[in-house]
Amino acid sequence: MLTPFASSLMLLLPALTAARVTHQSRALINSTACVPVHLIIARGTTEGYPGTLESLAGLITDANPGTDYESVIYPATDETSTNSYAEGLVAAKDQFTAYAESCEDSKIIFLAYSQGAMVDGDMLASGGGDEILGAGNGSLPVNSKVGDRMTALVLYGDPRHIPSESFDVGNNNVTGKYPRTASQISVIENQYASKIADYCNVDDPVCASGTNLTAHLVYPQNWDTTAAAWVQTMLKG
Repeated sequence: MLTPFASSLMLLLPALTAARVTHQSRALINSTACVPVHLIIARGTTEGYPGTLESLAGLITDANPGTDYESVIYPATDETSTNSYAEGLVAAKDQFTAYAESCEDSKIIFLAYSQGAMVDGDMLASGGGDEILGAGNGSLPVNSKVGDRMTALVLYGDPRHIPSESFDVGNNNVTGKYPRTASQISVIENQYASKIADYCNVDDPVCASGTNLTAHLVYPQNWDTTAAAWVQTMLKG
């Protein structure tokens, strides 16, 4: 059974689609071929592929012609009543590892929204830490040598958000629905912080324990331009 939040989100998806940034970008290439810049996109709960992050992917592709992408293949159903989160952790690690090993010269960019942000962050830090997350508890992080191949990770509306970390963007100072444990944050801060930008809107009910669902739906409008510019600096670094 869907949680009240998930049910509300499904009702608002048509509005979210209409509200997305209208950007005429290059056609996105869905492929795992080895190219200079490869995007791995983790969509949010109930979204189709590639989801909310399509507009950000378009901006990055415009700046880097020839970029391709793949989606993390997981259910994106409710994370507490299904095994979606656990399956996402496995898929994200497997897909990242496969591409990193096959395409040694590619720069790999992760774009992740909502449940997808939880999946990608925990792919790096290890899963679980909250019993409500079920089968995802105890999931091991991706091999650190593979993790080092990540050029950048953009998180939008991460349910596991922790305020005041070095990789946080914006002025939100409240924890998310399932804040990461100290040990998980330690892994991220010590190994990956310089490659992560975590965008969390004030009053977002998912990443900031807020009450304004709209705040969770407007990341493309609020942050795509900023996030795309940051990704570009990471690609040039």
